[in-house]
Amino acid sequence: MIRDAHEANEAARPNDFELTRLRAALPGYFDKDGDFRLDRLQEALSSADVSMTREGYELKFLGKSYAKYLTSTRTETVVVPDVEHNAEATNAGSENLYIVGDNLDALKHLLGSYAGKVKCIYIDPPYNTGSDGFVYVDDFGFTAKDLVEKVGLDEDEAQRVIALQGKSSHSAWLTFMYPRLDLAKELLTDDGVIFVSIDDNEQANLKALCDEVFGEQGFVATVAVKNNPRGRQSNTSIAPVHDYILIYSKAAATAGIGGKRLTQAQRDEYKFEDENGNYRLLGLRQRGVASLREDRPDMFFPIYVNPESEEISLAEQAGWHEVLPRKSDGRDGRWMWGKVKCLAETDRLVAKFVARRGEYDISVKDYLNRDGLIERTKKSFTIWDDKGFNQQVGTQEVKELLAGDIASYPKPTPLLEEVVQLGAGPQDIVMDFFSGSGTTAEAVMRANAFDDGSRKFIMVQIPDVIDSGDAAYAAGYRTIDEIGRARITKAAIKVKNETGAAIDTGFKLFRLQEPSVKTLDEMQSFDPNEETLLLDDFVSKFAFDGTPGAQVALATWLVEDGFGLTAEVTCVELDEYELQVCDDTGYVIEPGLSSADAMALVAKLEAGELDLKRLVIFGYSVSFSVMHELKQNLRSLRSGQTVTVIERY
Repeated sequence: MIRDAHEANEAARPNDFELTRLRAALPGYFDKDGDFRLDRLQEALSSADVSMTREGYELKFLGKSYAKYLTSTRTETVVVPDVEHNAEATNAGSENLYIVGDNLDALKHLLGSYAGKVKCIYIDPPYNTGSDGFVYVDDFGFTAKDLVEKVGLDEDEAQRVIALQGKSSHSAWLTFMYPRLDLAKELLTDDGVIFVSIDDNEQANLKALCDEVFGEQGFVATVAVKNNPRGRQSNTSIAPVHDYILIYSKAAATAGIGGKRLTQAQRDEYKFEDENGNYRLLGLRQRGVASLREDRPDMFFPIYVNPESEEISLAEQAGWHEVLPRKSDGRDGRWMWGKVKCLAETDRLVAKFVARRGEYDISVKDYLNRDGLIERTKKSFTIWDDKGFNQQVGTQEVKELLAGDIASYPKPTPLLEEVVQLGAGPQDIVMDFFSGSGTTAEAVMRANAFDDGSRKFIMVQIPDVIDSGDAAYAAGYRTIDEIGRARITKAAIKVKNETGAAIDTGFKLFRLQEPSVKTLDEMQSFDPNEETLLLDDFVSKFAFDGTPGAQVALATWLVEDGFGLTAEVTCVELDEYELQVCDDTGYVIEPGLSSADAMALVAKLEAGELDLKRLVIFGYSVSFSVMHELKQNLRSLRSGQTVTVIERY
């Protein structure tokens, strides 16, 4: 577990993460020794008439190589479930997650189960204003000489990188953000979208960084959010009234961007109704640009109207009126639909006699609900100007929920509802790994209440200590995550009371903890090849905050193995040992597995009572002889099953 991660980190290099992605994307271009076949790639590109160019422009900053190194290392923390909280009725069946810990560690844990599964990410990172408290915090854990060897820096640069500790320079901020965005990209679905709030202090650097991480083809939009109509009076010249949200995807062309909800006034435009629902009438004749016959000759054709019944046909009928798409000045125009679409959807065409012109006009039924189910939306623009987006709204929301000025500059819920509406469908996962006061979680719950959705949220917040002079401290809060969790709980009650919606308003709570130095030393000194009469109880060394070590190890491995943090686990009785099973994987964590238990496991596998593909074993808990016996028997199962034994340390 931790020992494995520590040993992997000893050998990590800055480009390991990128190489892993390359191997996954282009396995045919690596040979059996793991070397990349550049000649094979060049040959493939040249045969497809794709030119290889060397771009001279790139983002460079002090700490970039170290930031890549951080991306490539494994987390040396464990996932500690809050047993008491998670057992509460509201939370026991919840699929929402709240993780307390450094978001860099959290992202690394989550990759095991949630890579390619998160549809929408919103983050509100430090703006690096000089007064927002941001400084780069990293104890590095090694010397400049180590950086030279591990990261490939020269000694002078290594010294300067270590000097970033405690700084708030642009380089420090970029070093902080780079690995987090790089890992976040891997969590996104292929059509997933990330929204990043920022202001002028780092907007340009963030844009350049996102262009590198997501690729320029991943840029969707830069949105200006008017959040301070009175302007920031602290500015001596021009008072800013807005911040930004940068929107990126893996590829903008395939980004799953939704639309804005209609206002009530806009819904009221759909005042007609038939068996398919409410609709409005839109003119079939094309308006605006490219609206002449010469622009689309195939869209200039007659439509015929029965003057008695106002029935419509594209075939000429005796006594029916011919209607052509002519403009008001008499020029030939065109329809916005072609003949094939008009034939297929004639039932949506409506004829209306215009008395002042003495002729018929053709309109289209434009329904409020698409396909009779989903209410239509409007395209969003790059300037968001709504009273609900004002920063004072966010402050007032938290003040009402928590009875005081508890949070600093919380984002308003209407703003995050807009983000969720654009970025996530009714069944999607929404993530915020700078979750602060928990606005994103409330926005997800409100979105679910609005459309009866089942979106799930993943919130991550580092337990930053609250200053004893703050109002939040006086109110009893000691860390920022306590505020966020309290806000989510209060907001959940409010949403249910206001809407009556039957939605998931709970969340499972986990904390990330780093084992003590003593535990790490003991783990490093353990030799799994030595037969020991009495094994040390290493499992108990991972007990934190009342959570047994076995549950800590299990949670850490479940998320690593792709089962997530809300998976169902069953217990299977062997001889005297209880095997924990999730799907096709068995877990041996607690000490006590005997030879009789190993034989009972084999018997269940051969009898078809148990179907396993993997058996994950905490190596410190099983003696050398039992481990050897178990491996031998699993290699020769009479049922022909293949069970892979994975030892973790």
